[in-house]
Order: sequence, then structure tokens, then C-alpha cells
Amino acid sequence: MPKKKDSIFLHLNLLKPQGEPQKIVVRLISWALSIGRYIVIFVEVLVLAAFLSRFKLDADIQTAKESIEAQIPFVESLKPDEILIRQTQLQLSTIKNIKTESPDYALVLDKIAAQTPNGVTIENLAIDKPAGKLNISMNGVAQNNNELTTFILGLKEDKSFSDINLTNAGLNQNLIQFSVTASMNITGVKL
Repeated sequence: MPKKKDSIFLHLNLLKPQGEPQKIVVRLISWALSIGRYIVIFVEVLVLAAFLSRFKLDADIQTAKESIEAQIPFVESLKPDEILIRQTQLQLSTIKNIKTESPDYALVLDKIAAQTPNGVTIENLAIDKPAGKLNISMNGVAQNNNELTTFILGLKEDKSFSDINLTNAGLNQNLIQFSVTASMNITGVKL
């Protein structure tokens, strides 16, 4: 009789057993093996797409760099114009600030001129602007006492002037030389 070969037999049951329920661990492993391959394929496709999109993005960046570098000489050629424009804007804003923060000196001079009679000549006028008001110093010549009195009373009647003082008066060649100081509230002066 022929000799039996010693062989190992392995019995595999590839059919799912119908009757006995599977344990959760076994079901989880079988799910991971069946669905896991699709997950791996999806991740590989995603990685390949990201890898290939990197080439396109690198090309876009290089194109953008080249277009920027091509425009640098043009932008640098406009630098003197930009400096001039910025200086002009600074000058305009400075002028605007000075104009809005300073009192209307023409109005102040008009108010003084309105109170000055024909026989009074103002030779020197100084306006000082401390915070909140104007200090006005005037030196002038009057024909007679009545003219000087009319001038000072006119300043006192004008409500925009305050603290009117005759600081100096003297006679020189039949003319009265005088010095007057007054204060004016900036709120009374149209800005």
C-alpha cells in the first residue's frame, strides 16, 4: 500500500456562518477590512490631488512674482510724485487747521474800524492770542479829546470787546498820542 503523506490540512470556511452571532470585535474588524480599503483609496486620492495642486499653486505664485517684479520700476518712477502729493496734502491740512483754529482777524479789524472816528488814526496794532481770548494793543493819534473819547466809548459799547483801558495818553504837536488795550472773547469772534 502506498504510504500516506503527512500533510497538514487546513479547513477554511469562507461562508459566513448563518446561525451563530458574531462578536462585536469580529464585526468591527471585518468592517474595517472591507470599508478600510475604500478609506485608504480615498486618502491616497486626496494626497495625490494635494500633491498635484501644489504644482499649479507654485506656478501661480511664480507668475504673480514675475508680474510684481515687472511693475516695480513703474511704481518706483512714481515715488517723486507721491512725495509731492503727500507734501501738498500735509500743507493743505496744516492750512485748514490754522484757518479753523484761528479767529477771523479781518472781522476783528472791521469791528475796530467801525468804532474808530475820522479824527483818530491807529498807528500800531498788536493782537496776542492766549487761550480762549484775544488781547489787543493799539497805539494811535487823535485830533482832540472828543475823538479819543468817542473811540474808547465806541469800543466799550461793542459787546465783543471787554477790559478796555487807556494805558497811555500824551500831547505831541497839538495831537493826542494814546495807547489802548482791550480783550476780545474768541467765542465772540466768528471763526
